Amino acid sequence: MTIRRLFIALLCFSYLPLCHADKVIMRDGKIYQGHIMGETSRSLLISNPPVDPKPRFLELQDVLTIVRESRPAEKRTFEEGRFASATLGLTGQAYSSSVFSFSPAAGLYFGGAFRVHPAVEVAGEFYYTPSISSDRFSVSDGQTLRAYESFYAYHGGFILKFFPFYPHKEWRWEPYLATGYHWNRLVPKDSGDALKGSSILGGAGVMIPWWKPLYWDLRFTYEHTSYDSIHFLGGDGDISGVTHNCYVTSVGLSYRFL
Repeated sequence: MTIRRLFIALLCFSYLPLCHADKVIMRDGKIYQGHIMGETSRSLLISNPPVDPKPRFLELQDVLTIVRESRPAEKRTFEEGRFASATLGLTGQAYSSSVFSFSPAAGLYFGGAFRVHPAVEVAGEFYYTPSISSDRFSVSDGQTLRAYESFYAYHGGFILKFFPFYPHKEWRWEPYLATGYHWNRLVPKDSGDALKGSSILGGAGVMIPWWKPLYWDLRFTYEHTSYDSIHFLGGDGDISGVTHNCYVTSVGLSYRFL
């Protein structure tokens, strides 16, 4: 009884590969079963180990019918959604404030990021705005009054991106939400002075594949900045109530180290 069961099990095992196999029917009536490993405009390569360990090249002109076995879609692994990236881009800023009267300005940014999970990316970024004009912003220490009309600014910190639609692998675009924290410096030109503060930001963007591994990174963010200290006439002091809001549109090119 045991030998009979063993024989039946071996028979089923040997038949199992044929249940999930491609089939090629030749014009002369021959049938080849196995896995189609490759195909050109003139021939195909079929293999069926261990039944037929020798791969066979079949001329398509001799083939009558090809029956392809449907196979389940390959599942993406967790590691495929993890990678590092570097981004370089241009920015355009518009400001609103009860203290400053800044004109719109253009700038540059660069950063590096790591996709820790297909749904989450952690990034460090640095922004530089070379020229910002203002209508005479004045500062005084009680003895000396200084008025500034031209500034440059830089700020940097970290940002988190959340990709809520990451399960939709068939989508070409990757929309995301973003939030972060930056340290800010606003520097009046040719003065030696500087305002120091920080900002919180939030916004949304989208990653668009261009030419792998290059992706366009289009983003809009809102930043609220508060300045809490100033370097003035060689000394440092605290300030309060000095804030501005910034609306940033950025276009960047991201390189993924896949």
